[in-house]
Amino acid sequence: MSTTESTTATILSTALASSAHISDDAPSSVVFDPAIHLAYTPPSSKLTMADIGLPADAGISPVAVTQPFPLMSLAGVRELRRDILSKDVIDKYTVSSYIAPCQSREFPREAAPFVHQVWTHPEVLRIVSDAAGVELVPIMDLELGHTNHQVGLAGKHGIRALSGPDPKPAMPAANAEELKALADADLGLSDGNVVNWHHDSYPFVCVLMLSDVSNMIGGETALQRGDGGVTKVRGPSVGSAVVLQGRHVKHVALRSYNAPERITMVTSFRAKDSLIRDASVLTTIHPITKPNRINYQWTLYRTQLLASRFAALAADLERRHAALPADDDADGRGGSAIVDPDAIDRFVQEQIDYLERTRSELARPVAGAV
Repeated sequence: MSTTESTTATILSTALASSAHISDDAPSSVVFDPAIHLAYTPPSSKLTMADIGLPADAGISPVAVTQPFPLMSLAGVRELRRDILSKDVIDKYTVSSYIAPCQSREFPREAAPFVHQVWTHPEVLRIVSDAAGVELVPIMDLELGHTNHQVGLAGKHGIRALSGPDPKPAMPAANAEELKALADADLGLSDGNVVNWHHDSYPFVCVLMLSDVSNMIGGETALQRGDGGVTKVRGPSVGSAVVLQGRHVKHVALRSYNAPERITMVTSFRAKDSLIRDASVLTTIHPITKPNRINYQWTLYRTQLLASRFAALAADLERRHAALPADDDADGRGGSAIVDPDAIDRFVQEQIDYLERTRSELARPVAGAV
C-alpha cells in the first residue's frame, strides 16, 4: 500500500470505527458534492497491457489496471452504502448467479439516488477517464453502481444484518499466518471467490471498496497474463478504487479471509468517442438482469452510438468537400474524389457487424416462462 493510500485508509478506518450506528431502510437523501464526498489522489502506478503480456492494441487503451487509489471520502462511502443497503435495493434489486452469490444491480435513480449522482458526475468521469487513459462514459444506467457482496452464506439475510451505512473492521485474525499462506497460494481456483474467472461484458470498470477491510487477508484481484500465468493486484482499502480494462483482461476477485463483509461497487464504462471500438457483449449480464430492462437500454445505447458514427462520417464528407478549391469542377468532369469506396466498404461492414452483435445479444422470451 502506498504511503498516501495507507494514510487515507487509516483516517477513514478510524472515523468509520468510531461513527455512530445509523439504522435506516431509506436510500440517501444527500446531494453529491465533490468537495465533500471525494478524497481523490491519482493512482501511484498502472499496469499496462504489455506489462501482463497482452498485445498493446488488444483493448481500447494501453492501461490494463491501476493500483488502488483513494476516491471517496468517509461521507461519500456512507451515502453509497445507505443507498445499496436500503430495503428497496435489497428486496427488489439483489440477485444470485453462477458468477457471484450475491449482487445488487439495475436499481433505478429513485431507489439509489446518490449512486446515480456519483457515477454520472463530470468530476468522477474525469477521474475514471484519467485512470483509464481514454475518455469514458457509463455504458448504461442500469450498470451504475452494480454491487458485489461477500457476507458469508446468509445471502440477503446477511446483507440485512449489516450495521447500516457505517462499515466496521473485523478483529485481527488469530490464525493470520495460516490464512495468509492460503491467500498467497490462491490462484483463483477455489469455490470461495467473490466473482469467478471471467472477462467483463463491457470495456472498463471502476471497482470501489465500500467495506473496512483493514484486517482482511487475501482478496486481491488476479489477472491472467498472456502466458497463462497470474498477476495479483492488491485490493483497495475502504473508499479506494481500481480501474480495470476488464473486457480485454481475464480476471477474478479472489477469496478474502477475516472479512465479515466485503462490499465492492462496480460501474462499467465505454469510450466516449463513438468511433473507438466497442466490443461489449451481454454474456455475464443476462443471468442477473431483467430482460425488458436490458433489451431497452442495450438497444438504445447501441443505436445512439451508431447514429453518432454515421453523423461523424457525414461531417467528415462535408469537410472534405468544403476543402476543395472553388474551381475543382471547373471542367465539368466531376472534380476530385471525396469518397474512398474501400474505406466506406470497411466502415459499412463494421457497422453491420455491430448491428448483428446488437441483435444477437438481445434477451429472448423463454417458451413457457411466466
